[in-house]
Amino acid sequence: MNIKNRKLIGSKENKISIIQIIGFALIFIGIIYLLYKMFCPLKYELTGNNIAIVFFIIMLGISFAFPSLLEGNDGLSTMRIVVFMMTNVICMLLLKIGWKVSTFEEIGIDANWVGIIAFVFGAKATQSYFESKLAVPKEKAVAKTGVASLEYTNAEIAKLALAQNEQFLKVKFPNILSISDAVHDLNQIETHVIALYLKDNNTVGIPDKLEVKMPDGSVKTIATEIVKNVGVGKIHYSQLHTEISNSERPDYVGSICCAVKSSSSGNLIGVLSSAHIYTYGNYDDNYNGLLNSYQQKPIKLNGIEVGKWYLKIMNHNQDLGVIGLNENQQMDADYKKFNNTYHVVTDKDIRSAKPNATIILKNGTQKDAYIIDYNIGLDIYYDNGPSYKKDIILLGSSPVREKSITLTEGGNSGSCVYHKESNAIIGMLLGGNDKFSFVLPIQQTLNSFNLEVI
Repeated sequence: MNIKNRKLIGSKENKISIIQIIGFALIFIGIIYLLYKMFCPLKYELTGNNIAIVFFIIMLGISFAFPSLLEGNDGLSTMRIVVFMMTNVICMLLLKIGWKVSTFEEIGIDANWVGIIAFVFGAKATQSYFESKLAVPKEKAVAKTGVASLEYTNAEIAKLALAQNEQFLKVKFPNILSISDAVHDLNQIETHVIALYLKDNNTVGIPDKLEVKMPDGSVKTIATEIVKNVGVGKIHYSQLHTEISNSERPDYVGSICCAVKSSSSGNLIGVLSSAHIYTYGNYDDNYNGLLNSYQQKPIKLNGIEVGKWYLKIMNHNQDLGVIGLNENQQMDADYKKFNNTYHVVTDKDIRSAKPNATIILKNGTQKDAYIIDYNIGLDIYYDNGPSYKKDIILLGSSPVREKSITLTEGGNSGSCVYHKESNAIIGMLLGGNDKFSFVLPIQQTLNSFNLEVI
């Protein structure tokens, strides 16, 4: 037997412990002593005192060698130990006194001796009764299959790390603006990191690794990536040549994302832009949904009134408005169409070797961009204060998050962002900070109102 394994006292893998070895040794010594005294008598014969001591040594060895004898439903049982010791004491007394006598009367026990045996068995019965009554059923041990034995990908470990550490990190380090389970390199074993976006360059105390407690109880670690000096996120105030504004505030302009139509009614043709143009830069979640006639502000495209606001959604994951165009309104000939196709951002889009998104800005310009990260939560500052937004897609000038700079500015809110390879629309520009431009997906919101991208 391997010596290392023998030292594992109480091992749950059926290995013999040191205590059990001692117990077997005591049993062996006691039996050898008895055999030696019985078959090789010397000067000193086997007396009652000797046999009582040998009996005690053997029984002590049995208790060591087979510890489960003294265990109840929940570990060692005091009642079992008491009964075991009482029985041993009675047996030792009988052996000591009765080793050289032939009748019970000679050792002082009358015909009622059987009462002693009944007492011992009664004590055992009492012990068993109370153990069964007080027992708390144990939960069955979970076999090492299922969740505990699953192989977790680095991406899944990153999601667990985010869930377990996000709130603690934000409380301990208030300069953290957002935390993401971000792609590091899909071609490496460590595909993901925990990206920490900071509003400044203070990294004191921020860990370079995070611990993750797995469902099977083990602990893993995952690296962090610190992105400094991100700055405060703000909304950005079309496609190409068109600016949009309300008739009441022609100076407050934004951009157009794309054209839409109703899938349930053939009458509506409209254009999509940011809802904060409707509210002049304020966060206002009143009147969300289809607007009544008195809520439908007239809008202008390049200073010409062409329709009215039809839909407004401004909440924790959206900033979207639809302008219903007049029936005779024509769109520009170079207006980009998407035929209701969307590109849903996944891990494969992150850290691309070349720009994989394009922003269509006003004033006849387009900019290529890298998709940096997605499913980001950030406070976005409106004119009347911050509003938390989730599901943000980050665009930047470089695939390396720390090296990126923003690609958009005030007046670009509502701009269209599409995927370069598939030409499918990704979403609509919301705003940006010093390093990134913010894009919100639009498919789910449009579908809920039976709207399709033209």
